[in-house]
Amino acid sequence: MSLNILIKKNSTCGKYNFSVYSHKLSMSDLDAYILQLLYEKNKLNYLFQKNIPISKKQRKIQLQKFLEDSFINREAAVIDTDIMDAILSKNNETYYSFFAEALLARLNIDYIDQDLITGVINVNENLTKVSTGADVCMFSETNLVLGEAKFYSYLNQGIHSIIKDASFKSKLSDYIKNITSSETEIVLKGITGDICEKTVDEIKALPLTLSGFVLHTKNKTNMYDKTYDLIDKIEIDNFPSHYKVHLYHLPIESKNELIFKAQRMALDLIIAL
Repeated sequence: MSLNILIKKNSTCGKYNFSVYSHKLSMSDLDAYILQLLYEKNKLNYLFQKNIPISKKQRKIQLQKFLEDSFINREAAVIDTDIMDAILSKNNETYYSFFAEALLARLNIDYIDQDLITGVINVNENLTKVSTGADVCMFSETNLVLGEAKFYSYLNQGIHSIIKDASFKSKLSDYIKNITSSETEIVLKGITGDICEKTVDEIKALPLTLSGFVLHTKNKTNMYDKTYDLIDKIEIDNFPSHYKVHLYHLPIESKNELIFKAQRMALDLIIAL
């Protein structure tokens, strides 16, 4: 199973593009691919701690991140009806955002830089706390990535929530402002602690990608071409020439069905441990 990126639109300014993860999979196969991408042991571990072997306890904790809180530590007792009831209650909408964020992080590794790891960038204070608010913050020795992920029923809604939301522009604008005004060393911090320190000049030289991502239901009423044109409405002040904005989308058949499969698989994997 595989996906590939098909660029559907380049902005008139030439700085931004809109892409779709194209594939020839059936919708059922696509669900299976997504879950394989997220739950495969080494790949899931890679998001949290690169090159460090994972213990059974850590594996369980990682998988529990994909469960409703009420299912944790009682996995063997959870039946399919419990999962669907939790989904239909719509009491945990943040779960959908978390799921999209985790998928975006995996896709960033596959399509931007195989060496990316999840972490934060410290410039005086934690940028993910006071400035970028990014759903996904990743880095390697050669790339920086900030990600904004949405899980919507419709592509148009999801893209509007990224582009029209002031936080989209402020994430990158504030990042640029902090980087260009900072005169201190910058710490790239991974999930297990400090990775390295870089000077401001070194950080400025690194290419940065803001990767907006919408996981959404495939629907005939989606006006894809019109939505792609929204890329021309992005304006970010003082945007360096080696920075990029990529907006991606991936259509699935059913939000509820995918989340049901995701929780069922996470439960089964934990039980098997």
